[in-house]
Amino acid sequence: MNRIVNCLFFFFFTVSHIHSQVNLSVQGSIQNSSGAAIPDGQYEIIFNIYDVANGGEAIWTEIQPKVEIIGGLYSCVLGLITPLTESKAAFNFTNTYYLGVSIKGKTEVKPRAALTPAAYSLSVSGKSNVLPSQGSVGIGIKNPDVKNQLHIQKNNGTSRILVEGRDTARLKFKADSDSATISFYGGNVHISNYEITFDEGIKLSSGKTVSYAGNPDWRLIEYDDFTSDTEGWTAVAAWNNATAIGGVDPIHRFSPGTPFSKGFIIRPNADASSSAAPALVKEFNLTNIPHTSVKVVFTYHFFDSWDYALSTSSGSRHEFGYGAFSTGFTPTETGGQFQVGWRTSGATSTFDSFFSKAGYTNLTGSSAKFSDHNIRGSMVAETTDNRILIYFGSNLDGPLTDESFGISNVEIWVK
Repeated sequence: MNRIVNCLFFFFFTVSHIHSQVNLSVQGSIQNSSGAAIPDGQYEIIFNIYDVANGGEAIWTEIQPKVEIIGGLYSCVLGLITPLTESKAAFNFTNTYYLGVSIKGKTEVKPRAALTPAAYSLSVSGKSNVLPSQGSVGIGIKNPDVKNQLHIQKNNGTSRILVEGRDTARLKFKADSDSATISFYGGNVHISNYEITFDEGIKLSSGKTVSYAGNPDWRLIEYDDFTSDTEGWTAVAAWNNATAIGGVDPIHRFSPGTPFSKGFIIRPNADASSSAAPALVKEFNLTNIPHTSVKVVFTYHFFDSWDYALSTSSGSRHEFGYGAFSTGFTPTETGGQFQVGWRTSGATSTFDSFFSKAGYTNLTGSSAKFSDHNIRGSMVAETTDNRILIYFGSNLDGPLTDESFGISNVEIWVK
């Protein structure tokens, strides 16, 4: 026993444990300098685990007072006296550790034995089934992505995660103060025969679509409510006359201020125009937004005394409001450059006789004449053009100080 040779053979594996205590089973052989087994008996053995092969300080130590050695062989379980969790540094079994062994009063056997791979099963055990080791876990891959805690790879066939429960199965993503996300690249996500509930709705990035039976659904790309400004809309002399209405404020923006119309309305300003048929127009750029159709949903407002017939020699044309699509600011009536998508009569003769003061604004003074009605309308154009102009106007025989129109809550949809 005075000379123990540096010859040890170790075999390691994890064993079952009680109360979530992780243990390490170790077997070894101790011989004297002549190669003969040391005498049989019980010995006090000191076990040290290091994170370096030579030198350094042990990060875990356990003394076992009565280790039975027979024929030079011993077998014991580490961690029963001093738990492995009570180490000076947390074990990360993606690193290499070394076991040093010495009989009490003797020098430590050299070289230290590197823990065999079976010991690394400790990296998937822990109290309450929590992985105590750090780093990434790979399934089907030896070098998992260090940015992810779990990396599954299968070069042939399909990678699968099965979540199974008797009553219900759930895959839950949770974040402390922000939303969790699922990133998916390529292919399809298929959920068969189940209803999906989105408590907070569905949000899509610009240009993305939702399809039904292979057909894309409408998606909203812009909403103009004129809360702070005119949002790019301008007033021109007419649908085919791009001359801007003059004056300091060519567009009048105001709020009706009633319980049923809390938004803002814009209309060509009567004080800035001498034209009887001005139009409101805005250009929309649909570049990088896939589409084959464009839909505009809006509220059209009729102000003051719209008539059944214009004051013309024929006296047969009704005053009406319209919405239209265009490819430019000076379209013609030929070549498909201009398309009327919506029109409606705004005649109020019978209306005014029944509702003489059926207003929806709370304005006073000269503006109190804004007291007629509105209609929620929509129009659709089938086009892949990226430059789309939207027009709203009216066909009236009186000046804007007598009768006019306005728009609000304009939505642009594509599919």
